[in-house]
This record gives sequence, structure tokens and C-alpha cells, in this order.
Amino acid sequence: MTLSSLYLVLICTSLTFMVAQLFVRKKHIAHIVFAVFCGSIAIMATKKLTGGTIGAYQYLLGMGACATCNAYWLLSRSLFRDKSSIQLHHLLFAAAISLLIVIKQGYLFASSTALLPALNEELTQHILSELTVLLSSSVLVLSFWEGCRGFKQASKTGKTQRVIFLTTFGLAVSMSKVSQGVLANNPQVHEWVIVFITLFVLFNTHVLMRWRFKESKMASSEYLSSSVEPITVDNSPMVSTEESISASESELAHQVKELLVGKSLFLQPNLKVADIARQLDVSEYRVSRALRSEQGARNFNQYINELRIKHAQDLLIDPDKQKWPVLVVGLESGFASVGPFTRAFKSMTSFTPNQYRQRMLGEGR
Repeated sequence: MTLSSLYLVLICTSLTFMVAQLFVRKKHIAHIVFAVFCGSIAIMATKKLTGGTIGAYQYLLGMGACATCNAYWLLSRSLFRDKSSIQLHHLLFAAAISLLIVIKQGYLFASSTALLPALNEELTQHILSELTVLLSSSVLVLSFWEGCRGFKQASKTGKTQRVIFLTTFGLAVSMSKVSQGVLANNPQVHEWVIVFITLFVLFNTHVLMRWRFKESKMASSEYLSSSVEPITVDNSPMVSTEESISASESELAHQVKELLVGKSLFLQPNLKVADIARQLDVSEYRVSRALRSEQGARNFNQYINELRIKHAQDLLIDPDKQKWPVLVVGLESGFASVGPFTRAFKSMTSFTPNQYRQRMLGEGR
């Protein structure tokens, strides 16, 4: 197999994975980001394959290969975070790297076709390259961090998925850096290595995504199956089934309470029902149903807020913490800011945190 043939394999593979995302019925933001990443890889491979024949126009083609490291960082966030995994400032940071790559490729095209006046070409290319390397290195570190973040709290399945991601990512980065140094005098062999690394990342990421988002499909199936009542002629199996479900929910509710209260997980800011479901390796619906039936909670957020408000009440009347501002009490109780803390506190106690503190201190005198 020649290097050109290998690039064709890479183009076909990346385009296949990109098109495959169109047929995902229940799309996640990760599927969109992965499609963009695959498209960028395909353009990059096309540039490498045709660079010798299209001359300076290869740089115009290279503008499309601006969503590689930055897109993979966004992908890692969407894989291992639930809600608000990608926000505006994340997109702006990724877009800044893309813009830098586009500017660099545009400059190379303009200088190659004499569209620009004679400038210090070496210095300009050096500055653009260093900025690109700096920002790309930053997102590589951030991508690796996404796999490590929350590792201890993840379920067994979640930990395995993170290990696959970290192994894939770590091997790809380390092998590319090592080959860059070892094969500095043999650029063609270095290209072979880079293509194989890219294929390795594409295949492993595709498999990981299918596995990762298969859990949400299973949760939906479980929800539907639990909503359908079993049909039977004899009533005794029905009673047995109901008792079994009740015992299962009771055990699950105990496990949830042990996580939230026993391990003080309710103090973790931005805690979601998905976080608990992942740790217990069950569906979100089962966690919510267990809390409703066994703990009498209206929903997960209400149950968490009740635990947090009780904790905040203890802090507010603690003699050693009288100098703590309300903001600090709220943060220590698991709230992200003072606004939601005050609203939740007043909703459950009919007092603001300050009013509650003054009232309780007044009664204690």
C-alpha cells in the first residue's frame, strides 16, 4: 500500500463516520461535534493527498482543516459532561483556534501567489505557528482533563469508558510527539505513522460514542417497559412482581441516600440526577422514581434542595460560623450562587437566610 492509498483510506473512513452521524435518531451535541471533527480530518487528508498537484490552492483547502484539536476538546466535554457541556465561551475559544488556522493558511496562499507585498515571511509564519501550537497544546491538556475529571465518582461502566478515552488520547499524542522527533529525517515514514494514529483515534472514538450513548437508549427502553403493566390471568404473579419492584426501589432509594447523605454528595454544586444514575449504573428514570416512591420527593432537585437547606440552617445557627456571610453559607451548602440559595431557602422556610439567622439567634438569647 502506498502513502496515497493510505490517505484515501483515511478520507473514506472519516467521511463514512461523518455521514453516519446523520443517521443517529436521537442526536446529542457530541454527534454534531464528531461529524465536524471527521469532516475536518477528511479535508486535512485531501490537502495532503493533492498538495503536490494543486499548488498554492492547497492552502485554501487547508482552511477547512481548522476543527481538529479544538473540535476534539469540545467532543470530550460533550462526552463526559451532561447539561451545559458546551457554552458560548467554549465555542469562542475553539473558534479562535480555527480563525488562527484560517489566517495562517490564507497568509500562505497570499504569499505563494504574490497577492501580498514582500514582508518578513519567516517571522510572520513563525508567530502564527507558535500561537497555533500554544492554543492547540492548551486544548489537548483540557481534553485529557475532561477524561480525568469526575473519574472517582463515575460508575464502573463510566470508568471503563474514560480509560478507553484516556488511553486512546494519550497514545495518540505521545506517539505523534515521539515519531516527530525520531523520524525527523524521514518525513514520509512520519506521515505514515500520523495517518495510522488518526485512524486509530477515529475508530476508537466512534466505538466509544456508540457505547456511551447506548446507555441513554437503554434508559428510554427501561422507562417504556416499566410503564407497561404485565398482563396475566392469575393475580398472584402480579403481587409478586409489585413486591419485587417495591423492594428494588427501596434498595435503590437506600443507595441514592447513602451517596447523597452518607458521602455528602448533595453538597456538590450543579449536581444532576444523571450524575447519581451514572455512579449507580442505572437509568435516570429509576433514580427519580425511587426518590418519589420511597422518599416522597416531588423530584430530584426538590430532594437535593431540602438536604442543602437543612445543612444551611445548621451553618446559620452554628456559633462558630456567625461571621460567615450568606454567600459563603450558600456555597458551603452546595448552591452555585447566592440568588438560588436565597430563593430556595425562603421557599422552604418562609424566611431569607439572614432573617432565619437573626430569628434563631434572638430566640436563643
